Amino acid sequence: MVVEVLIAALVLTVGVLGLIGAFDSARKLTLLSERRTAMAHRAQLEIERLQVIPYSELAMASAPTHSTEANNPDYYVKEGGTNEYQYGAAGTEAETLAIEGTGAVSATPTGRSCAEKVGACEWKDGLLSGNVYDFVTWHTDKNCGAKCPAAENYKRLTVAVTVKVPAGNHEPTPVRVSTLLAKPN
Repeated sequence: MVVEVLIAALVLTVGVLGLIGAFDSARKLTLLSERRTAMAHRAQLEIERLQVIPYSELAMASAPTHSTEANNPDYYVKEGGTNEYQYGAAGTEAETLAIEGTGAVSATPTGRSCAEKVGACEWKDGLLSGNVYDFVTWHTDKNCGAKCPAAENYKRLTVAVTVKVPAGNHEPTPVRVSTLLAKPN
């Protein structure tokens, strides 16, 4: 009788520990999902904010520098001073950065609040915070032909958002959102 009670207690303990592990995994996945949703929302807000800038002023004020960290959005800035940005994940879709000394979009987020300036900045929303990186590139329409003689047919806005997480937590990959803008007229 005592052996049966001990075996039942052991089975119950194993079941409860498994249930606790399942709840912990579900909590972590929910937290990751909430972070990614907040990042996507922040990226969409930034795209909408950039679309308000007049087309002629929509350019990078300076070229961002390449980062060696794969989780940093500047990692996709090509090395060697080519001023190209890889907007697609496949590695083959690179476009020339639209850079003007008078451009409205800043390249570095350090110390810049997103509410103050246009361009790369630091964001905070409730308990979450991170960085927003903006990239403006020239997009050539390969299907346009003779109707579009200029190599610079459109401007592509690409926004990448990162989130800061406490040490030991899973850091989500940056969320990247992109859109094309046509020159007025």
